[in-house]
Amino acid sequence: MGRRETPTKSTRGKPKGQAAPGGLVLRSYAAVVALALLTVGLLNLSFEPFGLWPMAYLALVPWLVLVCACESARRAYVFSYIVGAAFFASSIYWLFLVTTAGALVLVVIFAVHFPLMACPVRHLVRRRGWRLALVFPMIWVGSESIRSLFLLEFPWNLLGHSQHRLLAMIQISDLLGAFGVSFVVAAGNGAIADALLHRWGWPQSPRVSFVPPRPLPSLIVAGALVLMNVAYGVVQLQIGGRVQQVGPRIAIIQGNYPNYVDDHPELPTPRQRADRYLALLDAAEADHPDLFLLPETPWYMFLNKEFLDANPLRRSRWMYDSHECYAAFRERAMAYQAYVVTGSMSEVATPLDLRASERRYNSAFVFTPNGEAPQRYDKIHLVMIGEYVPFRFGPLRFVYLWINRMGPFYSEDFEYSLSAGTEFKTFQMTGADGKSYGFATPICYENVMPYVSRRFVLDDAGNKRCDFLLNLSNDGWFLHTAELPQHLAASVFRAIENRLGMARAVNTGISCFIDPDGRVHDVVTVNGRAVGPDVDGYRVASVKVDPRVTVYSRHGDWFAVSCAVLWGVFYLDYVVGRARRQRRKKGPAE
Repeated sequence: MGRRETPTKSTRGKPKGQAAPGGLVLRSYAAVVALALLTVGLLNLSFEPFGLWPMAYLALVPWLVLVCACESARRAYVFSYIVGAAFFASSIYWLFLVTTAGALVLVVIFAVHFPLMACPVRHLVRRRGWRLALVFPMIWVGSESIRSLFLLEFPWNLLGHSQHRLLAMIQISDLLGAFGVSFVVAAGNGAIADALLHRWGWPQSPRVSFVPPRPLPSLIVAGALVLMNVAYGVVQLQIGGRVQQVGPRIAIIQGNYPNYVDDHPELPTPRQRADRYLALLDAAEADHPDLFLLPETPWYMFLNKEFLDANPLRRSRWMYDSHECYAAFRERAMAYQAYVVTGSMSEVATPLDLRASERRYNSAFVFTPNGEAPQRYDKIHLVMIGEYVPFRFGPLRFVYLWINRMGPFYSEDFEYSLSAGTEFKTFQMTGADGKSYGFATPICYENVMPYVSRRFVLDDAGNKRCDFLLNLSNDGWFLHTAELPQHLAASVFRAIENRLGMARAVNTGISCFIDPDGRVHDVVTVNGRAVGPDVDGYRVASVKVDPRVTVYSRHGDWFAVSCAVLWGVFYLDYVVGRARRQRRKKGPAE
């Protein structure tokens, strides 16, 4: 760390607020490495399982100083990539438990976002002299929107997710989505970085008469954003307390069965798993719920009529035949006069389709008290590599075959890629109070994807057709790691964005209820623990119903996409400015 020599001989007459001649310059590798490690550490502390939310307002400051003050632009970009790779690898380490290749691809691609952000940040500070408190939030949210809404579509550990416990702070999500909270937190990082750069010397003067921006306006802007955000949140919480109503009683059923890619003969058999789940369901009936909710594929079975009609009953002491599973759910729904919602596989034969002889789906089934055939929703947003391999059909099938061989579930005689559903389907139920309710069943990571939950909410006329969400998930693939609380943190924002109550039934946890204002309650715990190898059970509670139709439900991620466009404009300004400087350097020589 040092100061750059400048032609200025004296500081007399320097305008008030101007930094000393020669701005901050980072020449030492040790200083650069220390700042990079500090950002990675603080970012990880900000998110679950640590959940130290104040760290989120400081985490990106060391990286911003590194980017703006590093003597070499190339070094700044290289270390930015290292920061990105280290952060993503350490915060989603649990993904390596399932697919090392898939996790590496995700880390390698997402790490690129950091140097891509570093380019316009460095340019706007060093060449334009702009405040980070103003431009950095746009760049950061633009980057989050790209990795969340396009290409790999993985909105995990967004900066705003670090604030999921602060209800007043996150209510703005009903306007701008989780990205709005990220914007406010990023502005705080930018303001602190502005203050440090002013104190230590602005990294580079864009012109001789340049006066570094004073830190006070940056701090005021960031502080005002936080205060306005909290004020809006307090008002919305008060409104919600008046308009929210008590909905149907739901029993969430949680087993605790880790899943593994390879075989583990010592694990419980499907029949043992089924017996435990059904025993928990029967125990929960004592509280007279209107609906029983089981996780995504609590054990391996097929419940769709096409499969059952095509396959005869096969009894086994080791596993439940799908016909028996179907009968168990149907009989309980009728006996308890309640709805039973469970995850299951679906398989439909397609003998006339030359591309595949059958199609399989990850589905949710709704069994009704009147004993009719269950209704079904097929998961639309499938997880790449985990549930499908891209390019299965079409001219790039050779790429599919290559990737498929490296997949975690590859087998010579088994096609594990699923097909995606096509309809954002909602279901109707009647509660014990005689009222009719609409609900939807996002499966697994669908409740992480903002656009999925939003598509369930409104009908073609713009009226709210969905009163609450039932999230069925199986997080057993990630054992009892940080993935569980991180998944819950993302789920909180889906409830607020659309003002929908939510009930979650998750194999291995965390199963709970979430109110339309994001409050988490009635968590399935054992001895006060929500995560652990022996945590299973059930909870029965009423889901809250909120009649409000939000701006986010109507207009979606307009704010995040706008930030992405501005990020592109800033980057274009960097590219044009660099090209002009190159032409000026060549001019005299020519």
